[in-house]
Amino acid sequence: MSKKAKTIYLLVAAGLFVMFLFIFMNHIPGGAHPVIAEQPEVAMASMGTDESVTLQPIETTVEDGTISFSLTTLKQKKFVQFDYQTATGTVPMLAFISPEGKLVTAIRLCEPCNSKTFRIEGDELACGNCETRWKLNNLEGIKGSCQKYPPDPVPSKVVGNRIVIDEAAVKNWKMRI
Repeated sequence: MSKKAKTIYLLVAAGLFVMFLFIFMNHIPGGAHPVIAEQPEVAMASMGTDESVTLQPIETTVEDGTISFSLTTLKQKKFVQFDYQTATGTVPMLAFISPEGKLVTAIRLCEPCNSKTFRIEGDELACGNCETRWKLNNLEGIKGSCQKYPPDPVPSKVVGNRIVIDEAAVKNWKMRI
């Protein structure tokens, strides 16, 4: 085999290896959830790793195409729930601040088992029905039958002392299964 042919084979093999690594690295678990990664960081006293927190109901304001609620209330209650009323029904929502300090707002639904109840135990989110668990930082599945369907994150932002969610993002949400 000529030196030129060996070089070509080596370059093709190296290219295929790089493509394999790129594809493999994009499919391994543990990365940041794209919505959560873009969320604002919010300072809050951290929860203890052995602390269990249940959902606390809160009031929201819907006006000018947004859903909003108090950041102070979220910091005090740590894990909140509210319902958004659409023309076709109710969309259950939740919010918390991850251990990394990221604001997380999401649809409050474990779709396979249809549960709307959750709790935080240490750095895990647990379904109140099937006991599936997800990491709080990125909602990656840890164990349980519904791991692929954590509460679906919805983008939000902090404006002054209010957490603001685009009403269209919630109105247009569709079940993933």
